[in-house]
Amino acid sequence: MLLTIFWGILGIYVLFSLLILPMQYRFLAALKKKEAENKAKGKTQGEMYDSMRVDELVLHENMQGNPVFFLANLLASVFYRIKH
Repeated sequence: MLLTIFWGILGIYVLFSLLILPMQYRFLAALKKKEAENKAKGKTQGEMYDSMRVDELVLHENMQGNPVFFLANLLASVFYRIKH
């Protein structure tokens, strides 16, 4: 019984992660593009984050730091590295 509940919750988590994967991938690609643009301007990554607006920082923290999105972030990173 308990094992069935565990597998059910795990299945829902994997399904949720696959559903939000495209959004995470687009966010990661946009972030890498912004990092490349700032590197071309001679800015460091820290300066890039210092110049971000508060709403962008909160979005970034939630998208990258939330443990609920761990699997989607991991898969998005893998797909990004394979594609680029």
